[in-house]
Amino acid sequence: MTPSATGRKRSRLACQTCRDLKRRCDGAHPCGTCVRFEYDCIYQEGKSRKTRRHRGLEQPGQAQAIKPPTPVALRPSAQASPEDAVVSASAATPHNQTRSLEANSGSAFVRKLALRLDPKKNPRMHTFAWNAFLGSRQVKHIPVYHTITELLPLQRMQELAAIYFQKVDPTYGFIDRHEVARHIQLRWTTQIVQQAQDAVLCGIAALGFLFSQVQSDAVELDLVESARILLEQSMSMPASVTMIRAWLLRVVYLRIAGTHYGAWMASSMVMHMIEAAGLTIESPGESALPSTRQEVDAETARRIVLVAQHLNIWMSFDMGLTRVSFSNVATMAMPMSRPGDFTSEITELLPFSVELDPDRKPTAAELENALHTVLGLVHSIPPTVLAQCNLALCLCRRLRSMEVSLSDAILQQILVLTTNGIQAAQAILAARAPWHHMAYVPFQIVCVLLAIDTVSSISQLRDAMQCLKDISAVYNTKATDDALKTARSLVLLHQRGKEMFASALNDILKVYPSNAVEEVSQTSPPMSDGAEWMDMLPMDFSNLQYFDIEQFLSPGFFWNAGSNGLV
Repeated sequence: MTPSATGRKRSRLACQTCRDLKRRCDGAHPCGTCVRFEYDCIYQEGKSRKTRRHRGLEQPGQAQAIKPPTPVALRPSAQASPEDAVVSASAATPHNQTRSLEANSGSAFVRKLALRLDPKKNPRMHTFAWNAFLGSRQVKHIPVYHTITELLPLQRMQELAAIYFQKVDPTYGFIDRHEVARHIQLRWTTQIVQQAQDAVLCGIAALGFLFSQVQSDAVELDLVESARILLEQSMSMPASVTMIRAWLLRVVYLRIAGTHYGAWMASSMVMHMIEAAGLTIESPGESALPSTRQEVDAETARRIVLVAQHLNIWMSFDMGLTRVSFSNVATMAMPMSRPGDFTSEITELLPFSVELDPDRKPTAAELENALHTVLGLVHSIPPTVLAQCNLALCLCRRLRSMEVSLSDAILQQILVLTTNGIQAAQAILAARAPWHHMAYVPFQIVCVLLAIDTVSSISQLRDAMQCLKDISAVYNTKATDDALKTARSLVLLHQRGKEMFASALNDILKVYPSNAVEEVSQTSPPMSDGAEWMDMLPMDFSNLQYFDIEQFLSPGFFWNAGSNGLV
């Protein structure tokens, strides 16, 4: 390539939006960035397209490297332009499915919010506050493999198991407490090694550490590493129920303390193992395929499947990726309730979560009905309240992506639930139980409150920001610090936007002071365009003690106004 071509490549191929955002443009019309964020894709008149076509003729080898063959299912019609062909070839899913994936993703929502507030100063695409650690808990020590009895004495293992069953099991109840107690006693007295059982005990102990210590120590990390090695050594064998439990414990730990890709990969693997083991089959005797379903009762099998599905769905949604789905889970019975167990409060959200799958293409009416039902649920403990709040916020994002205006009554219900979500996050922090939603939901609440943009929503911002600040003070990690800084930046951008509006209105009032308006009103003829009600408005609102400015400005400026909406 000549020096002149090298110097012109980005500037000549970039549309105006990509120039403003300082992003690499793919040269299509519309380009991938404008398609994704629904901007008008405008190129400067003149040389841009001619130069692009000319380069395609001069450098066919390079053009083929950039533009792979379009699959038959995605080929554009005969009337489509070459630019449209580039978009079709580069898109893995139809545009409406991409929009649904992004609407499910809180990260995409944050980015769209920031782009609307200030296109030139926006946060990178990042899973802000996905958990409080994002892998930082694992970098303080190089872990090594040890047997569970080498890592922990019997009494310490029993203490950690008690913490697990006190703080984790009520929300994710898929392990029998008495069975674990029996295996602990046998393992430390007989010293008989069973890899699957050892992996389960390592997972329970690691979560016991996580839910009892703000800072990790070497033993916790060695437990996580030992469980990983045991699990990977067993991958060549058919999955047993015990091994699936051990993998699911690893998924729970990674969701709370690990990075998103590692957790999502482990979660997807668990889903495939569950299918291979036949745990989704309610009547295993009717299947001719090999199955380990008989190793466990139907109730426990349901709990394993539903908890695994809950984790996989929401990790996939958060990251904008495809989930692993089972065709017959929709007909699976919900787990039975039992004292001190609230797993059913998690699993009752699954039907609504499944409906958000982009492949299902739910209608606006179906999503509104789901939102109304979810807002009406009553949950008992902070982790399930946060899960309920997270689902409701996702339903709101999906409705907004369909340009559906939310009624004032629904908005008020959302604000009640976000208040409960903030209180639940504070309760989890006080208990030193760092559930993955602890920082994620308050961060998403900040974004939604800014998008609703009413007096009531803005007044909640203080509590949401204080919650993030408190979490960052206790779990002082880069993840929580980034979440707090980004939330503050979004509030600042919002404030500057309001100041710009206020400044423009102030300039108008300077041109037309109150005495000039009074003179005009005395000399002007009566209005006949239906605006007579304006005469009844006072010139000064400051003395109206009970004037409800929020009701006067309703519906919300951003959330309900289709042309001005932020998301």
